[in-house]
Amino acid sequence: MTTRVPIRQLQQHASELIDRVAAGERVEITRNGRLIAILTPPPPEQRVREDLIRTGTVDPENAAQARGLADWVPPVAPVGLSSPSEALHALRQEEER
Repeated sequence: MTTRVPIRQLQQHASELIDRVAAGERVEITRNGRLIAILTPPPPEQRVREDLIRTGTVDPENAAQARGLADWVPPVAPVGLSSPSEALHALRQEEER
């Protein structure tokens, strides 16, 4: 859904309009009836990247280089292993099979 609002309405109701954008709505901002800006939610890939940074899965310094993360799911470590090294070793053995 797209909503078009004059800049004065943006100034008076910024928080409400930002909440609508966060919910997935597109908001077009006008000045004197002319379109001057468009507020849209971030694309899914950017949201996934931000979630991965927030959880510590991706280093913020390298996040700009991360591409194709929209469908990425972190691997699940095998159950019953006592250390990350053992889990990595087990995953590598699975890949070799």
